Amino acid sequence: MNWFSILDRVLFLCHTICINARHSMFDNLFADGSLRSYVDSNLSDPWVGTPFEGYVFMSPKQKGEFGERFVSKFMENMLCEVKRAATSTAGHDRVISNILTEIKFSIATRAKKGGVIVDKFIINHVSVCKDWERLIFCGINPSEQDIRVFYITKEDFEAHLKSDDCLFNVQQGGQSGGNDDYICTNVAALMQTAIARPIVQWSCDSSQTGTKTLGIAA
Repeated sequence: MNWFSILDRVLFLCHTICINARHSMFDNLFADGSLRSYVDSNLSDPWVGTPFEGYVFMSPKQKGEFGERFVSKFMENMLCEVKRAATSTAGHDRVISNILTEIKFSIATRAKKGGVIVDKFIINHVSVCKDWERLIFCGINPSEQDIRVFYITKEDFEAHLKSDDCLFNVQQGGQSGGNDDYICTNVAALMQTAIARPIVQWSCDSSQTGTKTLGIAA
């Protein structure tokens, strides 16, 4: 046997030992079942058997796109004209009845012991500087009759940020850093405020809002 054959055998044995050691480490770390249990507990889908089955497993970007499509169809059913923004960086998601519209969508938050918490929603990444006139929020509960859909005008949103009982918080960094990224984790309380207008008022109020339609794709 030459030296090259011996070296090949040694390298093969070292590689085999490393693989076995690695497998043993994983086996040891997962031995008590707690890590596997944590993964499994986060794979539950309380929406199985509903039209929203599988939504919880989508990426944030996919969830955002789904929400925009859902609300677009919802507004079309209200006989509103809905157009996509010209670009993905336009500062709004749709143009609905000639109103630049930001869309936020959420399904009820999963409960730790299974199921969901009714009316527990999150609205995040709301920015004053983005080019929108109204924001539509759509919250999905298990019962179709409990869907929550309302809208907020930008004027009301800006005024609410300055109020003493503001329900939006800066999402990242802090106000001292000039961050324009807001989140609301108490949407149930927000729905009780005057700035949350019933979606059925959309058509009634549309004539009072400017129609900035430049750059909009048909």
